[in-house]
Amino acid sequence: MTDKRSVGDDVLEDLDALIKSGGMGTVAPPARSYSTPTKLGREMLEGAGPTIARQKETIERLEAERAGGMVVLRLDPRRIRPSSFANRHQKSLDAADPKFIALKSDIQRRGQLDPIRVRPISGDSGFDYEIVYGHRRHAVGLSLQGETEGGFALLALLDAPTVDAREHVLRMHSENFARSDLAPYEYGQMYASWLAAKCFKNQEEIAAAVGLDQSMISTYVRIYRLPAPVLAAFGDPRVISVRWARDLAAALKAGEAKVVAAAREIAARPGSQDPQAVMRELVQASQAPREGRAATKTETVKVRGKTLYTMNQSGDRLLLKFGSLVDRNLAAEARTELKDHLTRWLSKRVKP
Repeated sequence: MTDKRSVGDDVLEDLDALIKSGGMGTVAPPARSYSTPTKLGREMLEGAGPTIARQKETIERLEAERAGGMVVLRLDPRRIRPSSFANRHQKSLDAADPKFIALKSDIQRRGQLDPIRVRPISGDSGFDYEIVYGHRRHAVGLSLQGETEGGFALLALLDAPTVDAREHVLRMHSENFARSDLAPYEYGQMYASWLAAKCFKNQEEIAAAVGLDQSMISTYVRIYRLPAPVLAAFGDPRVISVRWARDLAAALKAGEAKVVAAAREIAARPGSQDPQAVMRELVQASQAPREGRAATKTETVKVRGKTLYTMNQSGDRLLLKFGSLVDRNLAAEARTELKDHLTRWLSKRVKP
């Protein structure tokens, strides 16, 4: 029967011969010579080349993915700072904001499904990374950090540190625009910050870069640049609609002092105001009343948060407008009932 020798036997035999020759324990000369490799040695030498090549290929692939923002990291949200181009209104990051609450609840329930994007920074001892996009998810991560045992690790894609400011803001815009996740005011804030930082020369350049008509860029910026009292009158500037921008601009042009005064009066009222009612009141404030005629007063009546009707009173004139809850047939019936009631009521009170 043939003697079956293991690879280990060959290695031990070589080591024994080396010891007997006195080669162990001595300092090897600079130019070393090697005996003929054993079976194990040959296998190691033959396998080393492909292994090293594979390792090099893996390292190069990971570096390319890292540079391309394909590597997902688990980061401490406290080591990430907001971008100087942050496009979220502060109310969007408020723990009491309904959308913030919904996002936090979803992440608590299902985990963070969409990573934020960050880029490494230097020269700031308080932070290691800066947000490219994902400010609201980052705010949720900060909130959960103190509520999660062991802290909350935020998932983040890594951008290359060499990404310039223009590329930085365009990536932020692309992510938000795809999600339809910003209000007109927030878009205006974002575009205005790009112009201030000289990422773009003018609104035309921005429009070309993001694929929008220049008039839309102008509208968004106009909403952001409304006078502070006008923004305060709405309570939350995110509720201002694009379609209101032109009328608000016209009202300010016609009588800015009157509009600002009306805005301050509205903002001082207790409780939240209906955005559409605020809009109408601001526009009407710019219209100088005729001589001897009182200014228009507006009153909106709602049921379960929806408008039933709006009354505009100016002197002895009264304008009644039905809301979306009242269809055409119901409106006609209401007018008849109102006319009959008003006729009976006044007939008893006026002198013939």
